[in-house]
Amino acid sequence: MTKKTKKKTTKVAKKPVVKAAAVSTPKKEACACGKECKCGPDCKCGKGCRCTAVVGAIAAVALVLSIVALVQVRKADPEEFVKKNPQVILESVNAYVEKLEKQQAAEEAANAPKANDVKDIVAAITKDKTNHVLGNPKGSFVMIEFFDYNCGYCKHMNKAMADAIKRSDNIRWILIDAPIFGEKSERIARYAHAAAKQGKFAEFHAELGAVAQPDEAALEGIGKKLGLNVEKLKKDANSKAAKDKIAKNREYITRLNLRGVPMFIIDGEVQQGAFGDEQMNAYIEKANAKK
Repeated sequence: MTKKTKKKTTKVAKKPVVKAAAVSTPKKEACACGKECKCGPDCKCGKGCRCTAVVGAIAAVALVLSIVALVQVRKADPEEFVKKNPQVILESVNAYVEKLEKQQAAEEAANAPKANDVKDIVAAITKDKTNHVLGNPKGSFVMIEFFDYNCGYCKHMNKAMADAIKRSDNIRWILIDAPIFGEKSERIARYAHAAAKQGKFAEFHAELGAVAQPDEAALEGIGKKLGLNVEKLKKDANSKAAKDKIAKNREYITRLNLRGVPMFIIDGEVQQGAFGDEQMNAYIEKANAKK
Protein backbone atom coordinates (compact mmCIF):
# COMPACT_ATOMS: atom_id res chain seq x y z
CA MET A 1 0.00 0.00 0.00
CA THR A 2 4.81 3.34 -3.68
CA LYS A 3 3.37 6.60 -4.57
CA LYS A 4 3.96 9.44 -2.20
CA THR A 5 1.67 11.77 -0.27
CA LYS A 6 1.55 15.43 0.58
CA LYS A 7 3.10 16.49 3.83
CA LYS A 8 0.57 17.72 6.33
CA THR A 9 2.16 20.09 8.84
CA THR A 10 5.87 19.37 9.19
CA LYS A 11 8.15 22.09 7.89
CA VAL A 12 11.44 20.25 7.63
CA ALA A 13 11.37 19.31 3.95
CA LYS A 14 9.50 19.31 0.70
CA LYS A 15 6.02 17.91 0.80
CA PRO A 16 5.75 14.16 0.24
CA VAL A 17 4.71 12.69 -3.04
CA VAL A 18 3.25 9.41 -1.85
CA LYS A 19 -0.42 9.42 -0.85
CA ALA A 20 -1.57 7.66 2.27
CA ALA A 21 -3.65 4.52 2.00
CA ALA A 22 -7.17 5.75 2.76
CA VAL A 23 -9.48 4.16 5.31
CA SER A 24 -13.04 3.33 4.49
CA THR A 25 -14.23 -0.09 5.52
CA PRO A 26 -12.09 -2.33 7.73
CA LYS A 27 -11.77 -5.22 5.26
CA LYS A 28 -10.80 -3.28 2.15
CA GLU A 29 -7.26 -2.30 1.34
CA ALA A 30 -6.51 1.09 -0.08
CA CYS A 31 -4.24 2.81 -2.49
CA ALA A 32 -2.17 5.96 -2.60
CA CYS A 33 -4.77 7.95 -4.46
CA GLY A 34 -6.84 8.28 -1.29
CA LYS A 35 -9.84 6.18 -2.30
CA GLU A 36 -10.98 2.64 -1.63
CA CYS A 37 -9.06 0.29 -3.83
CA LYS A 38 -7.62 -3.21 -3.85
CA CYS A 39 -4.27 -2.15 -5.16
CA GLY A 40 -1.12 -0.94 -3.47
CA PRO A 41 2.65 -0.98 -4.01
CA ASP A 42 2.74 -4.78 -3.54
CA CYS A 43 -0.28 -5.47 -5.75
CA LYS A 44 0.22 -8.15 -8.38
CA CYS A 45 -3.31 -8.30 -9.75
CA GLY A 46 -2.28 -6.49 -12.92
CA LYS A 47 -5.43 -4.40 -12.94
CA GLY A 48 -3.84 -1.20 -11.67
CA CYS A 49 -5.50 1.41 -9.52
CA ARG A 50 -9.27 1.46 -9.95
CA CYS A 51 -9.42 4.97 -8.52
CA THR A 52 -7.06 6.28 -11.16
CA ALA A 53 -9.30 4.79 -13.81
CA VAL A 54 -12.37 6.45 -12.31
CA VAL A 55 -10.69 9.85 -12.05
CA GLY A 56 -9.42 9.47 -15.59
CA ALA A 57 -12.89 8.64 -16.82
CA ILE A 58 -14.39 11.65 -15.06
CA ALA A 59 -11.71 13.91 -16.49
CA ALA A 60 -12.34 12.49 -19.95
CA VAL A 61 -16.08 13.14 -19.66
CA ALA A 62 -15.41 16.69 -18.47
CA LEU A 63 -13.07 17.21 -21.41
CA VAL A 64 -15.57 15.92 -23.95
CA LEU A 65 -18.33 18.10 -22.53
CA SER A 66 -16.03 21.13 -22.67
CA ILE A 67 -15.12 20.47 -26.28
CA VAL A 68 -18.73 19.80 -27.26
CA ALA A 69 -19.80 23.08 -25.66
CA LEU A 70 -17.09 24.99 -27.47
CA VAL A 71 -17.90 23.30 -30.76
CA GLN A 72 -21.58 24.10 -30.37
CA VAL A 73 -20.77 27.75 -29.76
CA ARG A 74 -18.39 27.94 -32.69
CA LYS A 75 -20.33 25.47 -34.86
CA ALA A 76 -17.12 23.71 -35.85
CA ASP A 77 -16.43 20.04 -36.60
CA PRO A 78 -15.25 18.42 -33.28
CA GLU A 79 -12.28 16.65 -34.84
CA GLU A 80 -11.14 19.71 -36.71
CA PHE A 81 -11.65 21.89 -33.67
CA VAL A 82 -9.42 19.68 -31.49
CA LYS A 83 -6.72 19.56 -34.16
CA LYS A 84 -6.68 23.33 -34.44
CA ASN A 85 -7.02 23.93 -30.69
CA PRO A 86 -5.04 21.19 -28.85
CA GLN A 87 -4.50 23.53 -25.90
CA VAL A 88 -8.18 23.04 -25.00
CA ILE A 89 -7.41 19.50 -23.83
CA LEU A 90 -4.58 20.58 -21.56
CA GLU A 91 -6.50 23.54 -20.16
CA SER A 92 -9.54 21.40 -19.40
CA VAL A 93 -7.56 18.66 -17.65
CA ASN A 94 -5.47 21.18 -15.68
CA ALA A 95 -8.56 23.00 -14.50
CA TYR A 96 -10.15 19.73 -13.39
CA VAL A 97 -7.04 18.55 -11.53
CA GLU A 98 -6.69 21.94 -9.82
CA LYS A 99 -10.28 21.71 -8.66
CA LEU A 100 -9.72 18.22 -7.22
CA GLU A 101 -6.58 19.35 -5.41
CA LYS A 102 -8.41 22.28 -3.81
CA GLN A 103 -11.23 19.98 -2.70
CA GLN A 104 -8.74 17.52 -1.21
CA ALA A 105 -6.83 20.27 0.62
CA ALA A 106 -10.07 21.63 2.09
CA GLU A 107 -11.14 18.15 3.18
CA GLU A 108 -7.78 17.41 4.80
CA ALA A 109 -7.82 20.73 6.64
CA ALA A 110 -11.32 20.05 7.96
CA ASN A 111 -10.33 16.58 9.20
CA ALA A 112 -6.91 17.48 10.62
CA PRO A 113 -6.40 16.46 14.27
CA LYS A 114 -6.43 19.27 16.79
CA ALA A 115 -3.07 20.45 18.13
CA ASN A 116 -4.04 19.83 21.77
CA ASP A 117 -5.13 16.28 20.98
CA VAL A 118 -1.83 15.60 19.21
CA LYS A 119 0.15 16.95 22.17
CA ASP A 120 -1.84 14.88 24.69
CA ILE A 121 -1.56 11.71 22.60
CA VAL A 122 2.20 12.09 22.17
CA ALA A 123 2.55 12.47 25.95
CA ALA A 124 0.41 9.38 26.59
CA ILE A 125 2.21 7.24 24.03
CA THR A 126 5.71 8.16 25.17
CA LYS A 127 4.81 7.39 28.81
CA ASP A 128 3.16 4.03 28.04
CA LYS A 129 5.79 1.36 28.68
CA THR A 130 3.73 -1.29 26.87
CA ASN A 131 4.37 0.39 23.51
CA HIS A 132 7.06 -1.08 21.28
CA VAL A 133 10.12 1.12 20.82
CA LEU A 134 12.94 0.60 18.34
CA GLY A 135 16.05 2.71 17.99
CA ASN A 136 17.07 4.65 21.10
CA PRO A 137 14.40 4.24 23.83
CA LYS A 138 15.64 7.49 25.36
CA GLY A 139 16.11 9.38 22.10
CA SER A 140 14.90 12.98 22.12
CA PHE A 141 13.68 12.87 18.51
CA VAL A 142 10.42 10.90 18.71
CA MET A 143 8.90 9.35 15.59
CA ILE A 144 5.54 7.70 16.30
CA GLU A 145 4.23 5.53 13.48
CA PHE A 146 0.64 4.30 13.10
CA PHE A 147 0.62 1.36 10.69
CA ASP A 148 -1.12 -1.82 9.55
CA TYR A 149 0.85 -5.00 8.88
CA ASN A 150 -1.24 -5.59 5.73
CA CYS A 151 -0.47 -2.15 4.28
CA GLY A 152 2.09 -2.11 1.48
CA TYR A 153 3.02 1.53 2.08
CA CYS A 154 3.57 0.75 5.76
CA LYS A 155 5.97 -2.06 4.87
CA HIS A 156 7.88 0.38 2.67
CA MET A 157 8.10 2.97 5.45
CA ASN A 158 9.07 0.38 8.05
CA LYS A 159 12.11 -0.48 5.94
CA ALA A 160 12.95 3.22 5.64
CA MET A 161 12.56 3.68 9.40
CA ALA A 162 14.76 0.66 10.12
CA ASP A 163 17.47 2.32 8.05
CA ALA A 164 16.90 5.68 9.75
CA ILE A 165 17.55 4.34 13.26
CA LYS A 166 20.86 2.95 11.99
CA ARG A 167 21.86 6.41 10.82
CA SER A 168 20.90 8.26 13.99
CA ASP A 169 21.26 7.19 17.60
CA ASN A 170 18.81 9.87 18.73
CA ILE A 171 15.63 8.52 17.08
CA ARG A 172 13.01 6.93 19.31
CA TRP A 173 10.76 4.99 16.93
CA ILE A 174 7.47 4.08 18.62
CA LEU A 175 5.24 1.67 16.69
CA ILE A 176 1.48 1.81 17.19
CA ASP A 177 -0.37 -0.85 15.24
CA ALA A 178 -3.56 0.46 13.70
CA PRO A 179 -5.20 -2.62 12.14
CA ILE A 180 -7.64 -0.76 9.93
CA PHE A 181 -7.98 -3.56 7.37
CA GLY A 182 -9.98 -5.87 9.59
CA GLU A 183 -9.66 -9.13 11.49
CA LYS A 184 -6.61 -10.47 9.64
CA SER A 185 -4.64 -7.32 10.42
CA GLU A 186 -5.71 -7.51 14.06
CA ARG A 187 -4.50 -11.10 14.34
CA ILE A 188 -1.06 -10.19 13.00
CA ALA A 189 -0.82 -7.29 15.44
CA ARG A 190 -1.78 -9.53 18.35
CA TYR A 191 0.91 -12.04 17.40
CA ALA A 192 3.46 -9.22 17.31
CA HIS A 193 2.40 -8.20 20.83
CA ALA A 194 2.68 -11.84 21.89
CA ALA A 195 6.21 -12.08 20.47
CA ALA A 196 7.12 -9.05 22.60
CA LYS A 197 6.15 -11.09 25.68
CA GLN A 198 9.08 -13.36 24.81
CA GLY A 199 11.43 -10.47 24.07
CA LYS A 200 11.33 -10.88 20.29
CA PHE A 201 9.20 -8.01 19.03
CA ALA A 202 11.89 -6.40 16.87
CA GLU A 203 12.75 -9.70 15.20
CA PHE A 204 9.10 -10.67 14.70
CA HIS A 205 8.29 -7.22 13.32
CA ALA A 206 11.18 -7.47 10.84
CA GLU A 207 10.06 -10.92 9.68
CA LEU A 208 6.52 -9.65 9.07
CA GLY A 209 7.89 -7.05 6.68
CA ALA A 210 8.88 -9.81 4.28
CA VAL A 211 5.58 -11.72 4.39
CA ALA A 212 2.43 -10.74 2.50
CA GLN A 213 -0.73 -11.18 4.58
CA PRO A 214 0.42 -14.11 6.75
CA ASP A 215 -2.25 -16.46 8.08
CA GLU A 216 -2.12 -18.03 11.55
CA ALA A 217 0.03 -20.94 10.38
CA ALA A 218 2.55 -18.53 8.88
CA LEU A 219 2.61 -16.48 12.09
CA GLU A 220 3.30 -19.60 14.11
CA GLY A 221 6.00 -20.51 11.59
CA ILE A 222 7.73 -17.16 12.17
CA GLY A 223 7.60 -17.80 15.90
CA LYS A 224 9.17 -21.23 15.45
CA LYS A 225 11.87 -19.77 13.19
CA LEU A 226 12.76 -17.24 15.91
CA GLY A 227 12.92 -19.93 18.57
CA LEU A 228 9.82 -18.81 20.43
CA ASN A 229 7.56 -21.04 22.51
CA VAL A 230 4.82 -21.41 19.89
CA GLU A 231 2.14 -22.58 22.32
CA LYS A 232 2.77 -19.57 24.56
CA LEU A 233 2.83 -17.34 21.47
CA LYS A 234 -0.64 -18.57 20.44
CA LYS A 235 -2.01 -18.20 23.97
CA ASP A 236 -0.65 -14.67 24.40
CA ALA A 237 -1.88 -13.63 20.94
CA ASN A 238 -5.42 -14.59 21.89
CA SER A 239 -5.26 -13.17 25.41
CA LYS A 240 -7.39 -10.36 26.80
CA ALA A 241 -4.24 -8.28 27.27
CA ALA A 242 -3.43 -8.40 23.54
CA LYS A 243 -7.00 -7.51 22.61
CA ASP A 244 -7.07 -4.67 25.14
CA LYS A 245 -3.87 -3.28 23.66
CA ILE A 246 -5.47 -3.13 20.21
CA ALA A 247 -8.53 -1.43 21.72
CA LYS A 248 -6.31 1.18 23.40
CA ASN A 249 -4.61 1.95 20.09
CA ARG A 250 -8.02 2.40 18.49
CA GLU A 251 -8.70 5.22 20.95
CA TYR A 252 -5.69 7.08 19.57
CA ILE A 253 -6.90 6.42 16.02
CA THR A 254 -10.30 7.90 16.80
CA ARG A 255 -8.92 10.99 18.53
CA LEU A 256 -6.51 11.67 15.67
CA ASN A 257 -9.26 11.15 13.11
CA LEU A 258 -6.87 8.79 11.36
CA ARG A 259 -8.17 8.13 7.86
CA GLY A 260 -5.25 6.24 6.38
CA VAL A 261 -1.97 4.54 7.13
CA PRO A 262 0.87 5.02 7.50
CA MET A 263 0.51 8.13 9.63
CA PHE A 264 3.30 9.64 11.71
CA ILE A 265 3.71 12.11 14.53
CA ILE A 266 7.30 13.26 14.11
CA ASP A 267 8.82 15.50 16.75
CA GLY A 268 5.30 16.56 17.72
CA GLU A 269 4.09 17.28 14.17
CA VAL A 270 1.61 15.19 12.19
CA GLN A 271 2.89 13.67 8.94
CA GLN A 272 0.12 12.15 6.86
CA GLY A 273 1.15 9.23 4.70
CA ALA A 274 4.45 7.85 3.46
CA PHE A 275 7.30 10.10 2.39
CA GLY A 276 10.47 9.89 0.36
CA ASP A 277 14.22 9.69 0.96
CA GLU A 278 14.78 13.43 0.81
CA GLN A 279 12.36 14.11 3.61
CA MET A 280 13.66 11.18 5.65
CA ASN A 281 17.19 12.54 5.31
CA ALA A 282 15.96 15.88 6.64
CA TYR A 283 14.41 14.16 9.67
CA ILE A 284 17.63 12.26 10.34
CA GLU A 285 19.64 15.49 10.18
CA LYS A 286 17.20 17.13 12.57
CA ALA A 287 17.42 14.17 14.95
CA ASN A 288 21.22 14.29 14.98
CA ALA A 289 21.18 18.04 15.55
CA LYS A 290 18.82 17.66 18.52
CA LYS A 291 21.23 15.63 20.66
